[in-house]
Amino acid sequence: MSGNSGIEIEFPSYVLEYDRTQLRKSLQIAGREVAATARRNIRNSVGGGRLYYGPGGSIGYRGGGSPGAYHASAPGQAPVSVTGTLARSIKSKLRRGRVTDVETIRDAAFYAKFLEAGAKGGGPGKRNQRARGKTYVSGPRELKPRKFLSSALAQCAPDIRRRLADAAIQGVVMERLKK
Repeated sequence: MSGNSGIEIEFPSYVLEYDRTQLRKSLQIAGREVAATARRNIRNSVGGGRLYYGPGGSIGYRGGGSPGAYHASAPGQAPVSVTGTLARSIKSKLRRGRVTDVETIRDAAFYAKFLEAGAKGGGPGKRNQRARGKTYVSGPRELKPRKFLSSALAQCAPDIRRRLADAAIQGVVMERLKK
């Protein structure tokens, strides 16, 4: 008996292949789920932040055409839906590549990144305020983040992990080589 106690098995006529169709379907479902969760969080947000009175800005901004008070969201909460533009702008799309597939979730509203990441600055210019009789001193404006996409992803993460793991296992196929 030799010192080698291992068993060697060869499968020359079979090869492991990976079929990405199940993974692509699972990625699309996951993207739609995260987008739907983000839209639902925005539409269900009641707002616990600053109270604004009357219409603000133009007709499409902050419900400019509607009278009455408006409660903004507090930092850390999902943004409040007044006109529905932000919620309607959230879409998911699968981008296929030769080697990788990526599911992207986009929010087309121009202010969506400001809400997600926060922002500093803005407001009126500071020149000649003393000459115009304005004696108050105001600090710079700051918008604290209202994370609606990342919180939706965090809510859906356990289900997405399970779904993608199952799809990856189902995608492995043993195929017979043609001779």
